[in-house]
Amino acid sequence: MADIHFLGPLVRRGNYYCVEFPRFVSSELDSHARIKVKGTINGGDFEGTAFSTGEGTHFIMINAQLRQKFGLEVEEEVVVILDVVNDNEKGNEKIASQTGKNTPSD
Repeated sequence: MADIHFLGPLVRRGNYYCVEFPRFVSSELDSHARIKVKGTINGGDFEGTAFSTGEGTHFIMINAQLRQKFGLEVEEEVVVILDVVNDNEKGNEKIASQTGKNTPSD
C-alpha cells in the first residue's frame, strides 16, 4: 500500500506549479524536511521530492513536461499515489545492479 494517497488540485505558486499535500498526510510523514518519493500522478509515473512548506505540509512540483505529458491544467484535481523512497534501499538496488548480487551482504 502506498505511503501517500490523496486527491488535490494542481496550483500555481509564483513561477512553479505544484500539488500540496493535505495537512493530515504531511503529519503522518513525521518529517519537516525534503522527502524522496516515487509513484504515480493521475496514473503516470512520477519520481521526485516532496518539499516542506515550513507550515506543516509538503508539496511536489509538477514541471511543464509532466503537465503536458499527463494533460494537467491549473486547478485540475490530481490523484497522487506515492511511496517514500528509502535512500538505503535505493543504494542497495544500485549496488546489486553493479555487482549482480541481491544485497550488499550476498
